[in-house]
Amino acid sequence: PTPAPSPSAESIRLTVPDAKKAAASWVAQHNRTVKDRDWWDDPSKRDRLFWDGTRHEVVLDRGHVEDGDKGKIRKPIRLTGRQTYYVPRRQPPGGEWFILQATYRGQDRPHVLAFWRPEGESFKLAAKSPLHYGQRIPAPQLDAEGYVAAAPRVDGTDIALEYMAFWNNSTDRRAGTRGYRLAKDNYSRLAHPRVSKGLYASFTSFTASYGFRTRDGGSFYVFSLLNPPQAIFQVLTIGGFVPRGGKAIQEIAGSWYA
Repeated sequence: PTPAPSPSAESIRLTVPDAKKAAASWVAQHNRTVKDRDWWDDPSKRDRLFWDGTRHEVVLDRGHVEDGDKGKIRKPIRLTGRQTYYVPRRQPPGGEWFILQATYRGQDRPHVLAFWRPEGESFKLAAKSPLHYGQRIPAPQLDAEGYVAAAPRVDGTDIALEYMAFWNNSTDRRAGTRGYRLAKDNYSRLAHPRVSKGLYASFTSFTASYGFRTRDGGSFYVFSLLNPPQAIFQVLTIGGFVPRGGKAIQEIAGSWYA
């Protein structure tokens, strides 16, 4: 397909090369920070690197380590292989974001990572999840200079609300009231009967969604569902795709972090 025409370069707040530099800088800072096993005792270090759901993940890891689970000690991140950047030309008020698909050394699946930079600060990791086996991030709608078309956040909010309604009230009539439904083969729908019988606490909020239009006219979003800050038991991060003209949510990536 013919790339969409792009407006003046003056409208670009975050370039693709800038996003690549930001990701490399974040990884380097992360790896320096985690060399200190007690790094999370300093809130400023946590807040400098993490945002939204990933800050909740740090709380979970710290609790596990304090309980004797050394496997939750943070290790350096080594990105290997091809890296794909999804950078929107038009950014929201108050900050900039981009999505990166990359593979970690020692991991057998690509990961999707969403980065957010609040105005006046550095980039922080806002969400991350491995792709489900056999899944790929849908091809984005690109303009002539390689920037993605940002998807409406209002739709991402509706999708996050549908996920929260499903997990908290999977048999409740409130699921599906926003027009969206988890697809019949959606991974969360298949996993729910097992997970909901284990240690599970209701989600009370969700993060901002980071999303772009796909080449077929659909949308792909990354977001996380959260417990209240006073009682963090798990974080569910989703990479969800809705094809053009559809309302069934396909789950491309998912991470149940507990």
